[in-house]
Amino acid sequence: MTDHYPQDTVATRDDDGTLTLPVTDRWNTPLGKPNGGWVLASMLRAAMDHTDVGRPVVAAITYFASPEAGTTATLTVTPVKLGRRVQTVDVDLACEGKPLARMTASFARDHHGPTQELGAAPELPDPGTLPDPRQGGMPADGLFGRVEYRMAQAPGWSQGKPSGDPTTTLWQRLDGGSEIDWPAVGLLVDASPPPVLELGHLVSMTVQLTVHFHRLPEPGSWVASRFTTRHLADGFHEEDGELWDDQGRLVAQSRQLAILL
Repeated sequence: MTDHYPQDTVATRDDDGTLTLPVTDRWNTPLGKPNGGWVLASMLRAAMDHTDVGRPVVAAITYFASPEAGTTATLTVTPVKLGRRVQTVDVDLACEGKPLARMTASFARDHHGPTQELGAAPELPDPGTLPDPRQGGMPADGLFGRVEYRMAQAPGWSQGKPSGDPTTTLWQRLDGGSEIDWPAVGLLVDASPPPVLELGHLVSMTVQLTVHFHRLPEPGSWVASRFTTRHLADGFHEEDGELWDDQGRLVAQSRQLAILL
């Protein structure tokens, strides 16, 4: 399959100075809308490409509405404070004048400090020993054709038997083992089916997503991923995520608020 990452997340500057991004269907979810992780990755790349910042440490995005494939989005990048240690940038995404998402992200340059890991990566079999779900009937178009997944067992919801435990552990990587950069880390925290599906709720849309960035995985490696939901109230639920490299080091953490439709 043709590798469209990172090209599909690159905004270009028009002659009038406007940053534009074609909205492709290559990252659509089964709901027929572009994946929220792809939106975050595109906005994060715009901030990194068009301001003088370091590497991301945190990004918080609020989604107002989904863009439509085939349209062109405009992005507005606004530096908030470009400090010596932390640089903060706002990015707004709109289509045809309609605001669709707003992201505030902070970055750091050459920062070094203590590291202590108190958590542990999910225990998963070697991804090379696990089946490709695309060969077992999972759709291979849209998002599922751009991200590879390996699971120790098929989720209950996919077999019409939700387990009641909204926890998912799996391996992920960009299709074909393409290098995972910082925007792709933002994509992968929202690239797999939500664990709330194990409660029998089959339509969930992200309202807000926050990502803490720790490190990049080695090129071509798989990312061990754990996602959990513990609270469902009035049709809203949280989802906590962790990404770990294949050496057992934390890549990123995420928390999102989503609504059931």
